[in-house]
Amino acid sequence: MNIDDLLVPRHPLPRLHEQQVASLQQLPETERAEQAQLLRVGNAAYRYHQLADGQLTEADFQHWLAGLPTRMRQAMATAGFAAAGSNWAFRRHVLERRDLGYAAFMQQHLSAPDWAFWQQQDDESA
Repeated sequence: MNIDDLLVPRHPLPRLHEQQVASLQQLPETERAEQAQLLRVGNAAYRYHQLADGQLTEADFQHWLAGLPTRMRQAMATAGFAAAGSNWAFRRHVLERRDLGYAAFMQQHLSAPDWAFWQQQDDESA
């Protein structure tokens, strides 16, 4: 199998996709499938969070802050709206407020085996 075929979904940034391919090429064949699966899941997650670009608002930030535990809310409020733009939890909050759910996106963009793997990892981290 072509290594490039192991990376679907691929990383949307060509430079990073090429780095992933090179990384997989350097691994022993016995380790490639597992590492490729981790990269595919990461690529899908990256693509999801990219959807928030241009969608983040101060109102979203205030709504997100209101739901955070006190100490985290204080730290994020101090850091400010601009700093929150790179925070994946905030980006997910914004997307889910717009009915773009993370789990639904991941299921749609991952193969059935990768989706099952993602669910298992999600269950274990809960």
